[in-house]
Amino acid sequence: MGRATSWELAENEAVDDLLIADADIDSADKFAAELPGDVETAHVDVTDHEGVVETIADADVVANALPYAFNVAVMEACLDADCHYLDLGGLYHKTQDQLEYDEEFADAGLTAVLGMGASPGLTNVATAMGASHLDEVESIHIRTGARGGGEGFAYSAKTILDELTMDPVVYEDGEYRTLDPLSGRETYTMPSPVGEVEGFHSIHSELATMPTTFPGVEDVDFRVAFSPDLVNICDVLIGLNLTSEEPVEYKGVETSPREFLDWHLDRQPKPGPAEEWKSFRVDVAGTEDGEHAQYRYSTVVESRLDDWGLKATAVWTGVPMGIAAVLVGQG
Repeated sequence: MGRATSWELAENEAVDDLLIADADIDSADKFAAELPGDVETAHVDVTDHEGVVETIADADVVANALPYAFNVAVMEACLDADCHYLDLGGLYHKTQDQLEYDEEFADAGLTAVLGMGASPGLTNVATAMGASHLDEVESIHIRTGARGGGEGFAYSAKTILDELTMDPVVYEDGEYRTLDPLSGRETYTMPSPVGEVEGFHSIHSELATMPTTFPGVEDVDFRVAFSPDLVNICDVLIGLNLTSEEPVEYKGVETSPREFLDWHLDRQPKPGPAEEWKSFRVDVAGTEDGEHAQYRYSTVVESRLDDWGLKATAVWTGVPMGIAAVLVGQG
């Protein structure tokens, strides 16, 4: 995702300077050499607060593409470094934690944009567009799907496993409800060439903000459609209890099945570039001039293999944050 954001920023003439900070400096240097312009790099350990603050001290805006577990740490560094902040989402619970920093950012005269990828991100923008036409918003239904993409995990294996194993949250009849993972399976049709997919409820950041952003809304839900092969793999992992967070001791070492699984999957070869199409659909319904009305917004994004060498998942998610980072920087 961060590579797509970097490409978007590197090709934008409004960006004066671009710094890519990463724990893997060799990878950062190699990638920076592919980008147009003079792109700087820096080694950074996100768990070293002072080191992060020092790294971003001269920046106006930080676009955080790290796994969501580090969102709060980067936000706190931005407050100390006097930088605006954007990220790709906090998978509901982390987003709720981040919202607690609203007053601190406001008092500092800084902007923090939480979840500015495709979903969350563009889905929120589309919802706001639909709501702007309505006198009252009654329901918001978000669906995502994909076609192609090759084998393996489309992005962070840890994040995908969290999406598939954490209890989904929906807003139903004006109240939050927690459901079982992989529940609410539904077949729906996305724009071509994605077409018909089977989705299910999944934990997602939209649910952390939409019920309070649009007063009066009664129903908000989110469904995601991953490839059937990936869902089957995760079904097996769940069935074998390999996603359990319960501590176990093995040969004198305490760990958990999930901790080991995250470690193992993170070390597997990443899938190479492949043709892929990613899509979302947002339905916003309510009343307009006393009548029932519904607005639907959808998008399809394809891979950029020839110029960026990136699959649709990265483009779909990373480009919106790059665009938004420039807008935030421009005030």
